[in-house]
Amino acid sequence: MLRLLKCEFMKLKRSKILLIGTLGTLIVPFFVITKAVTSYLSNPDHVIDVFTLYDNALMFLMLLFAPIVMTILGAWIIIREYTDGTLKNIFVIPVSRVTFLSSKLLFFAILTFLFMLASWLEILVLALLCNCIIPVAQLTVPSFLFFLIKMLMGGIFLCITQTPFLYLAIRTKGLVTPLIAIAAVSLINVVLSNSGIAGFYPWAASYFLVTGRLSGLGASKEVAILIILVMGFVGIVASLLRFQKEEVQ
Repeated sequence: MLRLLKCEFMKLKRSKILLIGTLGTLIVPFFVITKAVTSYLSNPDHVIDVFTLYDNALMFLMLLFAPIVMTILGAWIIIREYTDGTLKNIFVIPVSRVTFLSSKLLFFAILTFLFMLASWLEILVLALLCNCIIPVAQLTVPSFLFFLIKMLMGGIFLCITQTPFLYLAIRTKGLVTPLIAIAAVSLINVVLSNSGIAGFYPWAASYFLVTGRLSGLGASKEVAILIILVMGFVGIVASLLRFQKEEVQ
């Protein structure tokens, strides 16, 4: 398993997708800082605080941006084996298909946590730089640690809720179908963000669970977590079963 993970990192290192993913993490932190500074310049009474910065970042990341980016990365990890024709060479060595796909899923989880960690760190750096010019409230170590935990929790839910799109990547051996599916899911996230049924919609419920705002959205915390876990389990099992049936030519 460790050798397979090492191979994945080596493949990623040689690819431009790593640069794209790295630059992608900058978009949301830069956007929330720019929005806060613009509001301050138009209204000097507006207070820029760390809580608002991270809260806005979590909203854009969990409901819209991170699912799309991670679907692209996750699908790329899988479909490149088909497009590069490397599967037939890999299966010559004594590696089971379950182990091989499990390494892919684990590598995807690592990338997801790194994405959320990078976003957290970028907001921290931008907030410190902004504080040199414009005062930023709640700029304390406990605040940053609090939101580090929130970001990592978001990473856990992102990993679980992305499994259906990884299955689509295996099923279609392409990027188009998973990308269309996650675009539709993200659009519904925005539509349901203030809806009473958001707690039953796993992608939106993930955000409300992380931010502690699930109460009043129709589903209890336990029900929302159960829905997310069941969906993640079905996505993983479906991916493994489908990959077992693949005919490598």
